Amino acid sequence: MKKLLVCLLALLMLVPLLVACDKTEQQEQSEVSKNDGPYVPVTPVKDMEGKEFNVLCHDWGYGSTSILGYTGEIMYDEENPSAVDEAKKVVVDYVETTYNCSIVGEKTATESVPATIRNQVLAGNDDFEYDICFTGISSTAPLAFDGVIEDLNAISTIDLSQPWWDQNAVADLSIGGKVYFTCGAINTYDDQGTWCMLFNKDLKTKLNIEEDFYQLVRDDKWTFDKFVEICSESNATHDSDGDGDIDELDNWAFGTETYNVYVHVVASGQKIAQKDENDLPYLTLKKETEATYSVIQDTLDFYNNNNLVMIANGPIYGTKFPDHPWEKTVHKAFIEGRELFYMCGLIHAASFRVMENEFGILPIPKYYDNQSRYYHTVSQGNASCMCVPLGLQDTEDVGLIISAIAEMSLQKVTPAYYDVQLKYRDSHDNESGEMLDIIFSSRTFDLGAAFNWGSLLSQYVSLDVNVASRFETSLDSAEAKMNELLEYLDAE
Repeated sequence: MKKLLVCLLALLMLVPLLVACDKTEQQEQSEVSKNDGPYVPVTPVKDMEGKEFNVLCHDWGYGSTSILGYTGEIMYDEENPSAVDEAKKVVVDYVETTYNCSIVGEKTATESVPATIRNQVLAGNDDFEYDICFTGISSTAPLAFDGVIEDLNAISTIDLSQPWWDQNAVADLSIGGKVYFTCGAINTYDDQGTWCMLFNKDLKTKLNIEEDFYQLVRDDKWTFDKFVEICSESNATHDSDGDGDIDELDNWAFGTETYNVYVHVVASGQKIAQKDENDLPYLTLKKETEATYSVIQDTLDFYNNNNLVMIANGPIYGTKFPDHPWEKTVHKAFIEGRELFYMCGLIHAASFRVMENEFGILPIPKYYDNQSRYYHTVSQGNASCMCVPLGLQDTEDVGLIISAIAEMSLQKVTPAYYDVQLKYRDSHDNESGEMLDIIFSSRTFDLGAAFNWGSLLSQYVSLDVNVASRFETSLDSAEAKMNELLEYLDAE
């Protein structure tokens, strides 16, 4: 009996050690699975018995000379694949094999994706042509009001809390707990539509600018006022071709567009619409008027300085070049090394590989000195989001395939796209990779811009200095449109 008791006591003393060892081993295995070992997917597997899933994607690169290499969100280039294309193929092959299905992608430039979805649903046919759709945020948002796309939270096989969905997008784009469109690892073009500030490193050196832009960011001193100061004191804008005029062929401190007035507003922490405690939107200007007006007024004071800022689609160049003014002014100037700063979407980064000069990537400057973080918007028209047409016969199966693609994309496509495409191929230094980490972690999404109630966004991107008066004429109608949507969604 004594021997038995001794053994039992010894065993009891070993239990905590065994448990601790077991936990340590599990942690180590988890780390190995996460970093080094084979990844084990968590999305359930189902035999789809050869079912075909069709994907429709807007072709953002169609007809553009500055948007290069876009193959689609699911599709990939088989003849001359990039690292991203190769990763996409791995994902699609895995899902097709594992789920016994086929995934067919189609890009469209001549046909509107929203119109296709709307017509498909309203036709009332049982056999839908497309199961998954990708298009711009502002193109997708009205479909929720039309009642032709699913609440993704209502599809049991899609879990938007998973890390392969952009949690900023999920939180910002929800309305009363419903999410009709979002983005995540399944998208790549949402990253491309993210706004940033580019600068010409060689031109900075040539202008004897001693400020370390990257260090300004690290020290939380990269602000709107500091940015304006650098532009003003750089002597970057000048008549470089000697014809007596300063135009699109000369050197500039800053190249931009009217949309970027709104981008500066977002960078200050403001939006067109905020949300209340019930996850319902309200117009920011109804409660926080002065803060928004202050940002817009300061931005316009700077933008209307024709000796510093070239505005691609402003009154001068928008009239001179009604067709693609960006590519003939600010984009061209940056590629040719004649522009110190260029504020744009990462969509354009691939076209800068032909530059002789080196360029760097920076966040959009903060507006306030005491801001706790940066804020980065995505283009309303040139950033991809995903939606599912309402009324599919097999919505749960579609959700399962979406989840499988999204999960594996986080493992395969995101590293290829983020680390190779953006950090190393499209940017030319390690610091720009550091800046991209800041940019992507601080993205924000605006329901007010997405739905654009009463065309309110147009007031944010106007160069008219009569700020208060022009908002007064549109604010009430915008609020009425917003309330129509809220009443409709509440009645669903």
